Amino acid sequence: MMNLNDRLQAIANRIEKGETMADIGTDHGFLPIYLVEAGISPRAVMTDVSGPSLMKGERNCKEHLSDSGEKIDFRIGDGLSILEPAEVDAVVIAGMGGKLIRDIMSGDMELTRSFGKFVLQPRIRQGELRKWLLENDFAIIHEDLAEEGDHISEIITAVPRRDGDDSRSGNGLCITEETVESAYGGDKAAVFYDVPPWIMSSTGPVEDFIERNLETEKKKLENVMLSRERNHALESDICDSIYYLKGLLEG
Repeated sequence: MMNLNDRLQAIANRIEKGETMADIGTDHGFLPIYLVEAGISPRAVMTDVSGPSLMKGERNCKEHLSDSGEKIDFRIGDGLSILEPAEVDAVVIAGMGGKLIRDIMSGDMELTRSFGKFVLQPRIRQGELRKWLLENDFAIIHEDLAEEGDHISEIITAVPRRDGDDSRSGNGLCITEETVESAYGGDKAAVFYDVPPWIMSSTGPVEDFIERNLETEKKKLENVMLSRERNHALESDICDSIYYLKGLLEG
């Protein structure tokens, strides 16, 4: 059986038994191999823009799955464009920047919204991606944190909202643009979408994650205050973020 690291396992945990899936930018293909081998996904699609990367995934498939050709499709192409509408239940886009993930999803919104669920793991610009999802009528139904070396990965599970049906959350979490405005409306700290209040319901090292972000903001404030030309507006924004993060830790 394929062994996954904590990051990939956290992503795999968001694919439910019986769901077909596509792994966009699959590279080594460990995730779809695991899901098929474990009997979770009856079918998977591995995609990559790089032929050599996809060949890596194919080789790994042959090592682990005797019937890989029947259960896994291999496709070279860009983003979601090589999938048919509603071809799979769940789409995974992991290990890319938040802006690139947003660009992949926004390329053809009709196609994007045909899929039931997205499991996203942005490396950077996570807050920008969360904000974009909510502004474009997606609901965030899970947030997970997973340690990977010295890094804490953020895994966001989101579903396209359809006719007001936001009932697909397994843990009661259902964050929409409306719920954000009603619960947290008004001025928000600069780090609000980077470390949203609903992150407190995440699995994984939540306190460590918040403390790391708090230390980052404290260093920012120190650097700004040491600069020759003081930027009082920026200082105020950073202080608001520090106060906000401390509030999350204190509950």
